[in-house]
Amino acid sequence: MSFTPYVFGTGISGWSFLQRTQAQQQEVYEKSPILDRQVQDFKERITSIQSPEELLDDYSLLQVTLGAFGLDEDINNRAYIQKVLESDPSDSGSFVNRLNDSRYLALATTFGFNSPDGPQLPGAGAGSEFASISTPDDLLSNSTLLTKALDNVGLKGMENNQFFLQQVLESDLSDPESFANKLSDTRIADFARQFEFNKPQEYNNSIQALVTEFNQHTEGLASADDLLEDEELLQAVIETFDLERTSTDFLRRVLNSDTTDPDSFVNQLEDTRYLNVSKAFGFGYPDINAMTDPDELLLNPDLLADALDQFNVSDRSETFLRQVLESDLSDPNSFVNQPENIAYFDFAEAFQTSTWPEHVSKMQVFSDEITDKLDSMTQAQDVVLDLSLFEASLDLFGLGHRSGDFNVMTKTLDSDLSSEISYANLHHDNNMKAMAYAFSFNKGEEAKVYPDGFAEELADLYTTRQFEIEIGNSDPNMRLALALERELQSVADEGGSEDAHWYNIIGSQPLRTVFETALALPSTFAQLDIERQLVELQDRTERAFGVSHPADLLEPDKLDEFRRRFLLMTDLGSI
Repeated sequence: MSFTPYVFGTGISGWSFLQRTQAQQQEVYEKSPILDRQVQDFKERITSIQSPEELLDDYSLLQVTLGAFGLDEDINNRAYIQKVLESDPSDSGSFVNRLNDSRYLALATTFGFNSPDGPQLPGAGAGSEFASISTPDDLLSNSTLLTKALDNVGLKGMENNQFFLQQVLESDLSDPESFANKLSDTRIADFARQFEFNKPQEYNNSIQALVTEFNQHTEGLASADDLLEDEELLQAVIETFDLERTSTDFLRRVLNSDTTDPDSFVNQLEDTRYLNVSKAFGFGYPDINAMTDPDELLLNPDLLADALDQFNVSDRSETFLRQVLESDLSDPNSFVNQPENIAYFDFAEAFQTSTWPEHVSKMQVFSDEITDKLDSMTQAQDVVLDLSLFEASLDLFGLGHRSGDFNVMTKTLDSDLSSEISYANLHHDNNMKAMAYAFSFNKGEEAKVYPDGFAEELADLYTTRQFEIEIGNSDPNMRLALALERELQSVADEGGSEDAHWYNIIGSQPLRTVFETALALPSTFAQLDIERQLVELQDRTERAFGVSHPADLLEPDKLDEFRRRFLLMTDLGSI
């Protein structure tokens, strides 16, 4: 047998009855066979939905979804809801952001079908209660929201300790040694966690992470330890070169290896990706300026090739190059001073005078080429058709021999990374695969991953709103009283200025009704100019409750006073 929620009395007496019985009534109501089956089915299947079409084609799931956001009446408005679900909430010009009703934005944000953030728990995205706060200074200068944030974690009363709070808010919560994390009172870190102003930057791909984190070291990396001690950069290196996370000592030996020495540690490893990362940073690169014997250079083919390349001269026989390096530079008749050999003079001079050009790492060359192009690169051709960037990219991944394989590399970089049988995923060369994943131009169709508790939270919202609807069938004013806190909180969650809050209230029929009733506004109030309505609402709210900002009405005492005044006025209006 189904149960229908009810209320005895009206106004304040009816509210008192509802407060005493709401929890019990709601528990019984949620066990009603039809509602219970509907909710259980929703919880089991909603996280399998991968597209707006799937949701719209499933009437049962759509009914609960729309009901959770108070959009029950849109159940047959398929085309409209589809446009909402296909909107990108992060795009200010998208369809959903042009609507006045924030419930549609909440729906689009929660499912995130066309959002880079994907599905989110209801209210976890742009609908944060502190959406208007982007810096510590924003919060510290807003006494209302600062008090709210402190009160959320039981720290109300610390509002005047601004210097301390600034340090807390600027802490990196991912760092156990940060200021907030070293304090014994864990509530301090919880306070900062509401904002995470110093949260590590999120990147679109590992190349973006690698270059951005590398560029933080404006003076360069002096040693392997500099890299190993920078967790964000190290993680970016591991992801870019597709390495396994292993011991620091192992990575240090890799990074410090002389890549030109066939007997070095990194050259003994079968996986050439470790050789690539060692070459990229060049911490173990030989110092040619310390060499005095030409054999040290001539008997090291890799080092010799780099040295010749630095002076843009070609490789010749060992005998020829030895004569160059051993020439008397001051003797016009020496070997290197002969007209046909003069191109090698600078090469010989640098070796003999120990003025060899400073070694520039492959990573630095790559960074110099790509930094200004990071944000504009969206496809393989952006790399392949930029010859200098293409060469630097191939060099970074040990693919220099592919410099003429434009079609092969385009095919590699354009591979669908979500497909096990794509070109990059099937290629025998792991370096090709690593490069494709590092740029991630084609991530393919990735299954949407719903956060834990997603189905449960939506189901709770649905049953709560259905309970309110049932109560409203017998007393519409009581339904408004039940929903008041949630509706007012949704306005605060939108962020923006105080005036923006008031405009949202004016545009919300439920809130407008509550305010007009509680403040005893005349029936002609809606005919006033919109700016005049705003001023009138502010003034009357301040006179009645001592506050002018809508967010201040969410304080428990103020909210109770506001709700009771509304209910009292509904009783008086019915006399």
